Amino acid sequence: MTPRSRLNFSQNDEQKRITIRYIGDVDGQEIVNGIARYLESVGEVWLYDIIIDMRRFEGFVPFEELGRLARQWATIAQGRDMGRKVAIISQDPLVLARAKAYPVTFPTRVIRIFAEMIDGENWIEGNETASEASADTPRAS
Repeated sequence: MTPRSRLNFSQNDEQKRITIRYIGDVDGQEIVNGIARYLESVGEVWLYDIIIDMRRFEGFVPFEELGRLARQWATIAQGRDMGRKVAIISQDPLVLARAKAYPVTFPTRVIRIFAEMIDGENWIEGNETASEASADTPRAS
């Protein structure tokens, strides 16, 4: 990871929301290790919705690493996160191409991909309009 590349985590306990930002060219293994360490440090993390902001991400996460994260998450959450949301903010063609695989990899989560942060936040909060819902494609859930 270059000095400017990093993972950034923020947590809002009142809203039960975690935001994870991938910034720069972060290695996929480092992303998975960092996310797993962070999630393990949050009490009752399965009660939180998650926003993954990849707009400034310049790297690549191999699907095997996502599978490893999914296994670690399953161990942490033990199914207690059923129906919690994950909003992925990205326009990366690879992220969009993987849209149908995310719910299989993380079966207890409802996952959607958005181009804009505000749309993902609105969806997490339940404030999405009908036009936003129909305009947001592809949908992973």
